[in-house]
Amino acid sequence: MNLHDHPGYVGTRTLMLALFGPSGTPPAWRADAACAGEDTELFFVPTTTAEALDVCAGCPVIAQCRADQVDWENRTRSRRFYASGVVGGTTGSERNQTYYPRTTTRKEVA
Repeated sequence: MNLHDHPGYVGTRTLMLALFGPSGTPPAWRADAACAGEDTELFFVPTTTAEALDVCAGCPVIAQCRADQVDWENRTRSRRFYASGVVGGTTGSERNQTYYPRTTTRKEVA
């Protein structure tokens, strides 16, 4: 069977291009990530944030992971909606503060 004839190929290929850019393949560093083989839900369930951050803390490719995530969020404008999950040792809230820093003073609304 030709892989390109599979009904899910177009959808899978589109998703891979959206996630990983023109190559459509994950970066090679992902194989060395501490989270490789972990259940992805660990990184997106609010009750497991501390455990996910612990996994990231010992990761040898944390800088590449964080850089790729921030690049992807900027490129896809997903940060406009709300960054979520633990990626590259940062929470969605921490990444949102990077994109939209809080001001120390509030402006009065007339």
